[in-house]
Amino acid sequence: MVNKAIQIIQQECHELTIENKVAYDGVGEDFATNGDKKAQEMYVREIKKHFPGVGMIGEEENLRVPCTIAGHDIFFTLDPLDGTKAYKRKQSHGVGTMIALVEDGKIVAAYVGDANTGEVYGYCAVGDGADKDDEVVRHRFGRKSLLKPNTEEGLKDQYILLRDGPHTFPGIEKKFKNLEVGGGSIGTHVARLWKGEVGAVMLEPNYETPWDLVPVLGITLRLGFKFFKIDPNNGNLEEHIPEIVKEVVRKPYHELVVHSDHIREL
Repeated sequence: MVNKAIQIIQQECHELTIENKVAYDGVGEDFATNGDKKAQEMYVREIKKHFPGVGMIGEEENLRVPCTIAGHDIFFTLDPLDGTKAYKRKQSHGVGTMIALVEDGKIVAAYVGDANTGEVYGYCAVGDGADKDDEVVRHRFGRKSLLKPNTEEGLKDQYILLRDGPHTFPGIEKKFKNLEVGGGSIGTHVARLWKGEVGAVMLEPNYETPWDLVPVLGITLRLGFKFFKIDPNNGNLEEHIPEIVKEVVRKPYHELVVHSDHIREL
């Protein structure tokens, strides 16, 4: 499904139709494109065909399909096109697609696809034998390999990746070699941490959505990374596991994501 979504996103980028919509804060401007809608239509069609009874929560058209499997709460989260503004600008980076499967409160599968490179990251802890792939893998240029974070270099030799400028949390870069600021798809953004390109990611206060949070959370935890709330007054770190949400909620705190092997350095 992720590979099909990538193909749709690539095909639709040449003749974009753009629909304005209100951002999560009720004030700002957001967008949906034909790529968003057609990719979600494909996901919904395939899930109904292959996973009858499983629920769905998706970004476009306020998609909400309840789980009808007795005694269970099993649902997919769907972000058919992650990074719509980057897609609208026809960027060569920062555009992705994401899907995750939650079974009774546990993220049992999660995949993030990079729509520009065709790479897919993810794991599936469902099934048995050949159908089960519970280690996080990276599909790149027709080859599959285990995804391994960079835990050998110290944080002082690595960059921290931000979503906004350091003015939002001055001084955070002092524990690192330097900083970078990036945007677009949250999935391909955090994938830079999974691949070991940067040593940590800081996420600013924002709106948390099921389709953004769940796939990123699943892969990140699976790889041994930890989430920390940052106290704005003294910089202290409080470890926590973000709660799986089913609705859009406001996240009022800065969050640092770093591998467990680096905690002593902080």
